[in-house]
Amino acid sequence: MDQANQLILYVSRTIPFRSSLDRDLIRAAMVFTFLAFSIQKWNQYTIEMLVPMISHSPVVFWLLPVFGVRGAGYFLATTETIFGALIFLGYWSPRLGILGALGSIVTFTGTTTIVPFLPDGWAQEAGGFPIMTLPLGFLMKDVLFLAASFYLLKQDLARAAMDIERS
Repeated sequence: MDQANQLILYVSRTIPFRSSLDRDLIRAAMVFTFLAFSIQKWNQYTIEMLVPMISHSPVVFWLLPVFGVRGAGYFLATTETIFGALIFLGYWSPRLGILGALGSIVTFTGTTTIVPFLPDGWAQEAGGFPIMTLPLGFLMKDVLFLAASFYLLKQDLARAAMDIERS
């Protein structure tokens, strides 16, 4: 066995790679993300900056006519706070984690569906595709958050299933 294989076997047996560290780090990152972004949505300035994105979303466009700009911000801030709290509680309760992950999937599905509909998403003065404008670049992070949400859902479903099988 060569040294690269020995190193792989050694590292794979260490605590960080045999524990739930990956799930815990992703959970912590998602909680921080929801907290940081939900706090922003209580601010009038931030929500006004999001109006063009919300209005071009095939999923959340209705927030503006139903709640107005201020109400849309409050709605988004509240739901993101709730989903972040549920994901946080998923450290101890996989069932609450499942609810948080489902809410997170809905959230990030809503934001990623804006991507194809965002006007001026590609910088024409830079030759267009693949130079993203800042609003489009801002939304692209949500593709990763959507994948992380599915990962947490899978992990919490497995934990909840194990709890059911034990009882």
